[in-house]
Amino acid sequence: MFKDIKKIVIVGGGTSAWFAAAHMLKQIKNIKITLVDKEIGSPVGVGEGTLLYFDKFLRTCGFVTEDWFNEIDATFKSGILFPKWSKDKDLVWHPFYLNKEIDESNSSVYEAWTHYQDKDFHELSAFFNISIRNMVNPFALQHYAFHVDASKLVLWLQEKLKDKMEIIKSEMVDIQRDPNGYVNSIRLKNDQVIDGDLFLDCTGFKQLLQDKPERVNLLGKLFCDTAVAGHIPYKNKALEQQPYVISEAVDHGWIWNIPIQTRIGSGLVFNRSITDPEEAKRYFCKYWDNRISLENLKVIDWTPYYLKNPWNKNVVAIGLSGGFIEPLESTGLGTTICSIVGLTEKIKAGYYTDKDSAIFNSIMSGIFDDCADFINMHYAYHEPDTPFWKLVRKNFKETDLHKWYKKHLAEGDSLKNDGKQFFFGGANWYCWLLQLEKNIVPTKNISKALAKKILDEWEYEINSVNHSVENISHAQAIEHYLA
Repeated sequence: MFKDIKKIVIVGGGTSAWFAAAHMLKQIKNIKITLVDKEIGSPVGVGEGTLLYFDKFLRTCGFVTEDWFNEIDATFKSGILFPKWSKDKDLVWHPFYLNKEIDESNSSVYEAWTHYQDKDFHELSAFFNISIRNMVNPFALQHYAFHVDASKLVLWLQEKLKDKMEIIKSEMVDIQRDPNGYVNSIRLKNDQVIDGDLFLDCTGFKQLLQDKPERVNLLGKLFCDTAVAGHIPYKNKALEQQPYVISEAVDHGWIWNIPIQTRIGSGLVFNRSITDPEEAKRYFCKYWDNRISLENLKVIDWTPYYLKNPWNKNVVAIGLSGGFIEPLESTGLGTTICSIVGLTEKIKAGYYTDKDSAIFNSIMSGIFDDCADFINMHYAYHEPDTPFWKLVRKNFKETDLHKWYKKHLAEGDSLKNDGKQFFFGGANWYCWLLQLEKNIVPTKNISKALAKKILDEWEYEINSVNHSVENISHAQAIEHYLA
């Protein structure tokens, strides 16, 4: 059965709600959008690190980088540095620019490195050296994402969209459904009744519009369910405003460090059955040498999960309503954007069918499963003797995908950049495994002569980037957009 869409109602006022509104206003013609948010919003405000397609997504909403960069205190992100995630407490560097194929044989840098494992993997990793020196290559900005102030992003979008759609500030108090379970309308605290054809649930973990949500609980595959987070003032801005995220493994879990223009966004991610939130607060404040006080920390609780049926009847869960894993690897905004873009493609013709919702649900389940498998792998290689990491060791199981990549690393016929996964393909997995799986000797699938040729070319390119006179400091790169 075909369901016509003439009016979309978005319930919620966080990033997912305003992202959905911005994208659909630009991409769908002849449709009315109403956004309903309570008088005083309460956004979670966790995510401040983005993935590469953040800028591309905003372009599909009609905004170029120069429009928003300064307004949301943005800085550059070349990748993520993971201190202490290995058994030897080595650094893991996960850049955006991965596993380039630079030879006519389509052989990759990873394959070439298998012949020359005496070479420092970090030295061969894209942008590692210049990033560690807080430098940015302005001629390769397509390989950078951004750090942003999520709260300012929402305020900026509100200002840009306020005259393009109906915005109602009142809390939802009731839902009217037809006999088949479809939402006809919602009633608000101000007594307004808002009808619509399709409703987007952007109410976060509360999931206020959901009817019989089918939750997939990921606790067990994943190990963190709580964070304490706050804003850290700069002490040495030139040193601390690095163009990458730091995600450091610590006794209780891990701590993120995301520098924006005015401050550092940071939080401790842990398991509340092991660490009491008050203990986590004290540990976090001590970690930052008391640059933040206990009363300025926010506690965020969640259980890692996703919905098998985020699109149910005429309600679609977007953002935290549809699922959340944990802040590691910046998957929160990523899955939100995927769901918005996927939904828009299904409805931009002005109607939808049950087949559209079934396909959407299947795709989103696959995305969350792939993300959870990749995040799970991060916990395989760190073994300190603390209660949290003992919990991890007791419950950790390699996923089938983890086993496949390890087997392929040792026995497969290539280490190419396969693109089967939505976020994290072969290049991402091999980047981690080659740094951490010290006991695996990767198969040498190409000749040593070809490997030398590839590495010589790659090292020339990397050295050109590292020593380029065009490299500028991160502060100078930011100033370019502020001018």
